[in-house]
Amino acid sequence: MTDQVRPEEAARALTEIDQRQEQIIRMASLPRWFWGAIAFLMVAFAAVVDTTQGGLVQGMATALFVAGVLTTVGLVAFRSARSAQPHNSLFGPRIMAADLAFAVVIVGVSLAATLILKASGVSYAATVGASITAVILVVGGPMYTRYRQGLILANRSGSRR
Repeated sequence: MTDQVRPEEAARALTEIDQRQEQIIRMASLPRWFWGAIAFLMVAFAAVVDTTQGGLVQGMATALFVAGVLTTVGLVAFRSARSAQPHNSLFGPRIMAADLAFAVVIVGVSLAATLILKASGVSYAATVGASITAVILVVGGPMYTRYRQGLILANRSGSRR
């Protein structure tokens, strides 16, 4: 009996490792429903702010918004903690810069749209601005998640991508 590995066995093993790494990276990414949940919470909260005069209703809406966001993020974190995690070496400066850029675009568009609408005297400016942001999140969030996964996959040692 020999201890040498045949080339086709080694190739199959490397393919299996690549597939497992990709599976872990995809499982550790934000799920599609996350973006919709955050978008819904934002629009609902903005609608309450636009349609009420403060006080108890806005206080309750704030508490529900915070609880909803914490629950949504908690579900994602719990799911992530229960599965294998990509190695920290896969996250480089390009990913951090992309994360920051995506956040800046979301906040910038949201603030600019809402302030322009408010200055123009548009009724329910916060709701319309939040709705614009919601569209960015629902459409752009999954697109960004795929882009980010591609960056992480490209950072794998010996990546053939």
